[in-house]
Amino acid sequence: MPETPRVGERLHGFEILNVTPLREINITLVELRHLVTGARMVHLANEDPNNLFAVGLRTTPQDSTGVAHILEHTVLCGSRRFPVRDPFFSMLRRSLNTFMNALTSSDWTLYPFASMNQKDFYNLMDIYLDAVFFPRLSEMNFRQEGHRLEFADPLDSNSSLEFKGVVYNEMKGAMADPSSLLGRRLNRHLFPTQTYHHNSGGEPDEIPDLTHEALVDFHRHYYHPSNAWFFTYGNLPLEQHLEMIEERALAHFEARSLASEVLPEQRFEEPRRVTETFPVAADEPLTQRSMVQVAWLTCDIADGFERLALDLLSILLLGNPAAPLYKALLDSRLGSNLAPGSGYHDDYRTTLFAAGLQGTDPEHAEAIEKVVLETLEEVARRGFSRERIEGVIHRFEFGHREVTGDSYPYALMLCMRLLGPWMHCGDAVSALRISTHLERLRKELEAGPFFENLIRRQLLDNPHRVTLTLRPDPEQKRREEQQTAERLAAIQATLTAQDRQRLVEEARLLKEVQEAEEDLSCLPSLELSDIPAEEPAVPSTSSTESGLCVQWFAQPTNGIGYFIAHLDASALDPEHQPYLPLFCSLLTQIGAAGLNYMEMAERIEAGTGGIAASTEILEDPRDTSRFQALVQIRGKALVRNQDKLFGILSDIFAAPDFSDRDRLRTVLGQIKTTLENSIPSSGHSYAARAAAARLSPAARLRETWSGLELIGLTKKTAELKDEALDEFAGRMQAIAAALLRRNQLSCALVAEERDFEKIRPALNTFLAGLAPQATEPVAPPTFNPQPVRLGWIASVPVSFVTRVFPTVPFTHADSGGLLVLAKLLRASYLHREIREKGGAYGGMSSANPETGLMSLLSYRDPHLVRTLRVYDEAAHWAAAGRFSDQEIKEAILAVFSELDRPLSPGGRGYREFANTRQGLTLEMRQDLRHKVLATDRTALQRLAQTYLVEGRARSAVSVLAGEDLLRKANAELGGEGLEIRKI
Repeated sequence: MPETPRVGERLHGFEILNVTPLREINITLVELRHLVTGARMVHLANEDPNNLFAVGLRTTPQDSTGVAHILEHTVLCGSRRFPVRDPFFSMLRRSLNTFMNALTSSDWTLYPFASMNQKDFYNLMDIYLDAVFFPRLSEMNFRQEGHRLEFADPLDSNSSLEFKGVVYNEMKGAMADPSSLLGRRLNRHLFPTQTYHHNSGGEPDEIPDLTHEALVDFHRHYYHPSNAWFFTYGNLPLEQHLEMIEERALAHFEARSLASEVLPEQRFEEPRRVTETFPVAADEPLTQRSMVQVAWLTCDIADGFERLALDLLSILLLGNPAAPLYKALLDSRLGSNLAPGSGYHDDYRTTLFAAGLQGTDPEHAEAIEKVVLETLEEVARRGFSRERIEGVIHRFEFGHREVTGDSYPYALMLCMRLLGPWMHCGDAVSALRISTHLERLRKELEAGPFFENLIRRQLLDNPHRVTLTLRPDPEQKRREEQQTAERLAAIQATLTAQDRQRLVEEARLLKEVQEAEEDLSCLPSLELSDIPAEEPAVPSTSSTESGLCVQWFAQPTNGIGYFIAHLDASALDPEHQPYLPLFCSLLTQIGAAGLNYMEMAERIEAGTGGIAASTEILEDPRDTSRFQALVQIRGKALVRNQDKLFGILSDIFAAPDFSDRDRLRTVLGQIKTTLENSIPSSGHSYAARAAAARLSPAARLRETWSGLELIGLTKKTAELKDEALDEFAGRMQAIAAALLRRNQLSCALVAEERDFEKIRPALNTFLAGLAPQATEPVAPPTFNPQPVRLGWIASVPVSFVTRVFPTVPFTHADSGGLLVLAKLLRASYLHREIREKGGAYGGMSSANPETGLMSLLSYRDPHLVRTLRVYDEAAHWAAAGRFSDQEIKEAILAVFSELDRPLSPGGRGYREFANTRQGLTLEMRQDLRHKVLATDRTALQRLAQTYLVEGRARSAVSVLAGEDLLRKANAELGGEGLEIRKI
């Protein structure tokens, strides 16, 4: 790691303000300030090669036109030094990035990326700096990304007018999702005078009010280095970062005084109750669809100790099923699950705490509020045991110590953790260094009833409280559509012939620009020689422990040990197989070994970092018709607590208790609500999974375990009455008896090598206690592929359109080329046709060599029939070879960007253990790399012709959309209409 700079040192226009060692997470935090502009910067120096850069601006919109969100999109559409239409998406395919995105929050906009390749890192920094500070912000890009007025047939002035645009369609989808809507509507009422009152993403009915001029003014005001916060992380030298930031951006600016501060909210004198609505289809049931949330504004973000205390209080109250407020709300039977967003949030200038229920009805709002207040009153009177408090502190410290990063870079998690207090009050340290505040907390606990007083001060005696009811409205969709239609009709009535021609001309010009070939030579790029020649091996050793083979992975886990077990589910009774996801969800949320679920929850919280069970399917890399059906159990704990982790696992394996009807009813209700709420944000995944289920036996089971079929089964199970629920409990007990046995188990440990011997005794005690049971594998059912065309009715105002093709297994000669073809289609065809021209939020393609499937997908798409047509056109485009050699190179780079994406230390062990179980060797994976690199034009044309054009008859279509959209599409599709089903 490069040498740490000294306080007071000046480098490339920056001064070093502070250097703070964060020994708990093996990082040195360096704070800097730019001498001329006042730009702030934090650098987290460590040994991680996955370097991250981000620049954030404090953006505080004063309306809900979505100006900050649309600007975030438009900024990335060309800049002074890179004047091409879409450098962001172009760089996605010219890079080995491990993460690239842009994010709009309620009061900031952030532009982060990460890469493990030094050349790539500085290429991307160059693009990002120019985009943020010197964007073109053309009106045409504003119309594409934000909103535009256009005829339904863009070149026919006699067709009806429509609002179009990527963000417009994105937010139509987001505002139809009650889980997303709840937080936005809560902010509207908790913050009546500050920026959080407004929807920074944009309300669909207000987005068309935004002008291009207002967008440019917003950038001119907020996107200045004096309002910028820079963040870097990793093992690259700080001085090189500073040199580029200064040369490419900051040297071109002077200091400016600008108003972007968020003021503290004006406090209420008394609590408020409000009601908002969300749209549902006219024929959908309304009962148990509402959400009720009780929320308070709490402390200012500047109070680091109070923030930590409220964070811990939130875990004490809501952190597990035994926590008093969690338990009281669920035991009330007034709803099925905690409301989304329940807990403490310190993202805003003034922090907030919220608790409530979903799966409820509007008439229960006052009763839910009463449960919350009475429970808080009781807890303030009784307090918490010191043992419980220490358990919560343990959980908090564990979360702080753990190196994550399997879904998003660990560095981005750290950036998000410190961004709020840093941006609002200049405190970049307290969110990452918790030891000082924990020391003070322990002193406060000794001095008196600390958390009890905190409850009274921040909650019970705090009048700034809102009780929000969000209820379904079957008329809302019709009303909104009618209002939009009337607004468009009024505009159309005023159009002159000249206006109509102007709109046609603007549409024609936009189409020409979108279809024009661009010279991208100004953009930096990597070469194929920059791709690592080999996949790094993840070394492991094996040993026999209590008669079972155990795989050990030495990884830098920061004092944490990770356990993973695979249990073979192939011997289960076929009637039990569909219920395995429910079994997995219940297993760690019920009682065991004579302890009830509350006692087990407290044991898990106090001694571990969590235990989870899930289903897993591993296809044979040589033959996708063969696969392993597994249950995966994962647990993690500090090395000093491994005996506690394995003690809990022993009890779960030996004596899980499914006999508590009330507990079963509660958890099943929670699962049902969570799954139903996932549809609006994951419609493309559900649609693709349903299509794939008709093409391969493993995908068939995957749909049963994680698709729309699971939602249907969960709905039915959650409605079971007492006797039927007892039968279900018996089924769960039978699954446990057949599955949780030593002969079904393979396992691995991930930890630092020096800790292996400390973990071994507890592991052996656990393994020795497992009961044996002889089982015979059950032959899987016969599978016959059935190309289908399915339409799924959902309460969404946009479509999710998918077509899935069967391809080949991992070791087949074509597997590498198919990966390249998928990247080529996405970057060079689908993005332009579905997102830019079609206005969908995303147009995607993916090939998975493990499943032997290739998918074309759209996300929050205003079209349906057109998108299916685009998929056919894309296949013929690729088969005809209408792409450049540069595009082939970029597609190969994009494949390796995904293949080589880094994982957390625990994640590396988990993945390599699965590879071992699957028989997916390093040699096979290395051979895939060679096949990807060898892919050329001739191969891509052949693959497109074979698998997409000729393979179309073997493919499956699945669309998730509103019923009106589906029926309208069928009228156009004729003989290729969709079989419409309800979810």
